[in-house]
Amino acid sequence: MTFNKIVWKMAKHHYKKYIFYLVCNSLAVTFFFMFTTVYLNKQLVEMEQSEGIQYVLSIPGVALIIFTIFFISYAHHIFMKKRRSEFGLFMTLGMTRREISKLIVLENSIIALISLIIGVLIGATLSRFFFWLLLKFVGIQEILFQLHAKMFLYTVIVFLVMFFVAVGQSLYLTLKRNIITNLKNEKITENVSDKHARLGGIGLLIVVGSIIGLYFTYTGQRGGNFLLLWSLATFIGLYIVLYHFTSLLIELIKKNKGYYYRRLLYLTNINYKYKRLTSVMMLVTVMIMVTLLYSTIILFTYITTEREAIEETPFDVAFIQTDSTNNVGIDALNAIFEQNGNRVQRHVSVPIYSYFQKDYYEVVHAYTFMSLDAFNELTSSQFELKNNEFIYFLNENTETPDSIAYDQGLRIPSGSDEIVYDVKEVIVEKRLNTLSNLSEIFVINDTELSRLKRSIDGLAAVVHLINLEDWQDSKTGVEKLKQTFESFNISMPAINVEHIVPEDELFQISSRIEGYEMNKNSNGILFFVTIFLSVLFFIGSFFLLYIQLFSEVDKELERIRKLYRIGITSKEIKRIISQEITTIFMIPTLLGTTLALLYILAMATDIGGVIANPEIILHFLIVGGSYFVIQFAFLFYARKKMYRLLSTKLAHSIDKANI
Repeated sequence: MTFNKIVWKMAKHHYKKYIFYLVCNSLAVTFFFMFTTVYLNKQLVEMEQSEGIQYVLSIPGVALIIFTIFFISYAHHIFMKKRRSEFGLFMTLGMTRREISKLIVLENSIIALISLIIGVLIGATLSRFFFWLLLKFVGIQEILFQLHAKMFLYTVIVFLVMFFVAVGQSLYLTLKRNIITNLKNEKITENVSDKHARLGGIGLLIVVGSIIGLYFTYTGQRGGNFLLLWSLATFIGLYIVLYHFTSLLIELIKKNKGYYYRRLLYLTNINYKYKRLTSVMMLVTVMIMVTLLYSTIILFTYITTEREAIEETPFDVAFIQTDSTNNVGIDALNAIFEQNGNRVQRHVSVPIYSYFQKDYYEVVHAYTFMSLDAFNELTSSQFELKNNEFIYFLNENTETPDSIAYDQGLRIPSGSDEIVYDVKEVIVEKRLNTLSNLSEIFVINDTELSRLKRSIDGLAAVVHLINLEDWQDSKTGVEKLKQTFESFNISMPAINVEHIVPEDELFQISSRIEGYEMNKNSNGILFFVTIFLSVLFFIGSFFLLYIQLFSEVDKELERIRKLYRIGITSKEIKRIISQEITTIFMIPTLLGTTLALLYILAMATDIGGVIANPEIILHFLIVGGSYFVIQFAFLFYARKKMYRLLSTKLAHSIDKANI
């Protein structure tokens, strides 16, 4: 019999190894290709309201690449570990190292090619289904499922690079070993170095310290700059905890001798397994944490879209009017909305005066002035100002703006002289809709405003602020108002004010319904993308645990045989297996869930804390509860299959022994 026939017969006999390896690589290709269908979707990226979509995808993308690298390497490691004894046998029969190298390269090349074909086909099918399902649920019809060359190219390149790096490493290790080492490969116990309980405690302190640091630094516009730093610290501490903390727990449990000796077999075996599974547990925990954290934040943002629109646009409709722009009478304005049965409930008109100036870099700055009487009426205040004083009003929805430009005073050039004002008070509050020149307003008394109008060339205008009976039913009215303004403005001459900003920008309409729909689309897209990635991460984390459990069934069977020989009953063995599988499945889930909750509590400080936003905890419980239900279903499935598989193998081995 030739070497080729021997190899082929062994491959047919151990076909399950090849199927396992093929399935793992196909899954890795499927995950990565599904991610590229979102990340490289042109419509998704180019939509105006989702400008930050690729930034949002960056962290999950990095996590997915790390997972793919680990998944491919891990599957390849298991496959090659089971085959090294076969390579040792081939060497004893006279096969050279060069022939074994060719065999390894040929096998893996065929599996890589088939994996790419299967993975891309499954990935394209599942991606199309998820696009249809989730976009229909979110209600966004503008985005279509796309396939183009870059998606296939990136998937092929990334997979082949990672795959053949893993193959090269295994090839080197296999050929480096002698015949005896390869033959005994499956009999060699992995070296597990001693753990140190105190290091587990140090790791826990690092995790707690990083979360506390995030709590105190994640505020303001720059709070996100520290997120990556604290996340890295959390992951380092988590790895130390997973590597050493079981020893600390066992040391604590040993104080109760009775409890410890009743569970000695379970505790020692878990201690050994967790040392070997540290990398797997670490990756699964991080994937669960990222999944729950992102899902909760995006779900909270999506559900609170209406509240966000109300906070950002205090009035249902707002626009700036001059004699020659947006000049529609009050009766005509009311009639536009009443045509759709949506009456005007409140209409406030606020006179303003804007002065435009270019700086040294040719950047135009707008200085908008409002009379004190108008400001007091708008804000229901009773401020008083002297002629040389002003109130610096920042129209922002935040208590801590990044910078306050004019807190030291204001100087306005007037011919060869300057008009100087001293700031009396700085007010940061969202009172007006976001319009071109209403982000900051200088409030001065009426006498001073009249003098200012005579001294500098500016634009006199009126800000109209309107509330309707039902703002959610105002889309048609707003569109009609836009058309009316366009018809009026096109027949009027351009405004002759020096350095004025573009009229299209200055005189646009700001409406709550448009802000709401824009945010709903944007948040809906993010919600869709997050659910899409969460499904990938969830399936990936399950398969990692599943592969680890079932890749060493033969070793587990050998352990059970030894337990039978020392008198352990079937009931006791079943209980031990159940405890071990439950621990391996649930510890990463509990750790990931706890870390996600702590990160949410820390990051919520940027929006006023969880006390001001209690619904974020409710959303976390919904997401986390759903995750736990599905994880328990997977746990029961894996446990039942492990019982059945071990029972079948054990019965088969007993029958062979009797024969």
